Amino acid sequence: MTQRQEFYSKVAEKFGGYSSGAQRTTSFPQGDPEEHFDSLVREHGSPTARLLDVGCADGRNVLAVAPAFGRVEAIDLSAEMLASAERHRAGSGLDHVAFTVGDASATGFPDQTFDVVTSRRGPLFPQEFHRVLRPGGTVVYLGIGERDVQPLKEVFGRGQLYGRWSGEPVVRHERRRLEDAGLTVEEEREFSYDEFFHTSADLDRFLQMVPIFEDYDSATDRRSFERYAAQATTPEGIHLARHWFVLCARRPAQG
Repeated sequence: MTQRQEFYSKVAEKFGGYSSGAQRTTSFPQGDPEEHFDSLVREHGSPTARLLDVGCADGRNVLAVAPAFGRVEAIDLSAEMLASAERHRAGSGLDHVAFTVGDASATGFPDQTFDVVTSRRGPLFPQEFHRVLRPGGTVVYLGIGERDVQPLKEVFGRGQLYGRWSGEPVVRHERRRLEDAGLTVEEEREFSYDEFFHTSADLDRFLQMVPIFEDYDSATDRRSFERYAAQATTPEGIHLARHWFVLCARRPAQG
């Protein structure tokens, strides 16, 4: 089991899925990236279209867009997350959705199986996505930008994409990878937005279930946590500055 698999398995065991229940208020001056991602995915759906979602976690997000498709395959490396996803699926009545253990880098599906491949803050393997897409098919990717929670990571001295804010923008790097795999990028859009956690307990609970720090520990990180909370507290709550992006790319109809 990889470190990332172990992290998500622990989250699933502790929280019953990929939702901490932390109370927060969110402001989207440039729009909600999750809503934009979902709208792009639904635009490419049809009663006959097949969707592959990689890194599906507890399945709630892919189930929200699944009615736009005739068949949905969703994969993840965490069996614990998939158990949660299956519980959500059973309650949804969406029998055309299947959740299975799978590796996004080598999905095992035949060539040209899917009309759409999605990854929401998950893995991006352009060559594999190109392989399983039908000609004219689409990749929709929601990624984490290099400036995401930068002040928090500066206080902790570590974290996801730590130090990348002074290098090449992540969106450019990922776009180039898609293009190098033979995909044509049709949309690139960045989103900066703000989250305000109502209490320090809410922020602590949130940090336990997201991979900003895969080794986050409430006790050992207490000093850094309190220092950040003290400097980031506003009348609206404890502030986190978020930075995400969406890329939408198409496999050429002839290729």
